[in-house]
Amino acid sequence: DYANTNVDIPALPQDMYAVTDDKTLYSILDVGGDERGALALGRISPKIREENDYEMFYVVNKFRPLTKTPDLAIEVMREIEAASGLKFTAIINNSNLGRETTPEDVLSSLEYAEQIAKQTNLPIVYTTVFKELFEPLKSKINNLYPIGLQKKL
Repeated sequence: DYANTNVDIPALPQDMYAVTDDKTLYSILDVGGDERGALALGRISPKIREENDYEMFYVVNKFRPLTKTPDLAIEVMREIEAASGLKFTAIINNSNLGRETTPEDVLSSLEYAEQIAKQTNLPIVYTTVFKELFEPLKSKINNLYPIGLQKKL
């Protein structure tokens, strides 16, 4: 409900608590790329830790100003962990420049992601690419995953 509204407080709608209250649900939460979204996640993190059945992926993009080096990306990662009260379990390399992304851009991000993985002791579970880049890169990258770009309604 609050996406793209510039709401400044980390608020959760009441039905969000079903994520931890309803044990039949499997949920995916995107809390954004900084500690602000993680503060909202922190409200339900005690129950998530209590259940101890979660995966928390750190999605990195080397082309973003705040995470352009592995050290900066790890700094943001630690801020998110501190704010949420949860630890990351794996990394997704989502380094891209939108529709301008080339196969070379993706290939140039592999070492960046590997450095983050090595320094944090976390596995890289996926490298994501736009569907159009999947074929030229599938033989060059392990765990390559094609994604579509959402169209705004």
